[in-house]
Amino acid sequence: MVRVLVSVKNVEEAKIALKAGVDLIDLKDPIKAPMGMIDLPLILQIQNAMPKNINLSMACGELCDMQNLGDFLPVGMSFYKFGLSNCKSSGDWVNHLLSLKKKVVRLNNSAFVVPVLYGDYLKANSIKPSELLKYLCEHSLYAIMIDTWGKDGSSILDFATMEELLEIQELCKARNIKFALAGSLNLHHAETLIKEGVRPAWFGFRGAVCNQQSRNNTIDFDLTLDLVAGIKRLNNL
Repeated sequence: MVRVLVSVKNVEEAKIALKAGVDLIDLKDPIKAPMGMIDLPLILQIQNAMPKNINLSMACGELCDMQNLGDFLPVGMSFYKFGLSNCKSSGDWVNHLLSLKKKVVRLNNSAFVVPVLYGDYLKANSIKPSELLKYLCEHSLYAIMIDTWGKDGSSILDFATMEELLEIQELCKARNIKFALAGSLNLHHAETLIKEGVRPAWFGFRGAVCNQQSRNNTIDFDLTLDLVAGIKRLNNL
């Protein structure tokens, strides 16, 4: 079954996502970067406003830009996402990722690091997701996400073919790695993907549930509710 991840930037949006029935609430600052990390005091406010029994995810920035980030990660998250931009010019990104995995386990032994691979990898000075995944499969990951680095309105389908996404899905399935897919997606994209056989564990959304479809605007309850209902319907296809 495909689940819904929605990225939120503050307490108000987190409450909207919760009320609309979003499966996984993801904390992210859309202004800062594709994996923009929310300021720590605001993260704590969101955590305190949420029920204790729900899973939360957060964007933690780009792996290669934040060597000491693991020292400042908040406890209480289920998933910590790190973008893999600039890893093409950094030979040490794998070791850094493994080090962060250890730090996250010390924070919470049931939490996971989630590497974010970019479909527009050339823009991100990264490596093609299917090639990166072959490295990552060797390191007992729980999940990976495919997303877009550039936030100019282009969707992941502008950079990755159905064949490539199906290949990634099969690689993940073979290694028992959960696969999340984001990148300026909307319900129409999700329907197209599902009909082609691409069924990730989560579809990630933000712009599709924001006012005027702009990721920098505030999340709208009715749009979020409609999206959640739409994904439930698509799960029956």
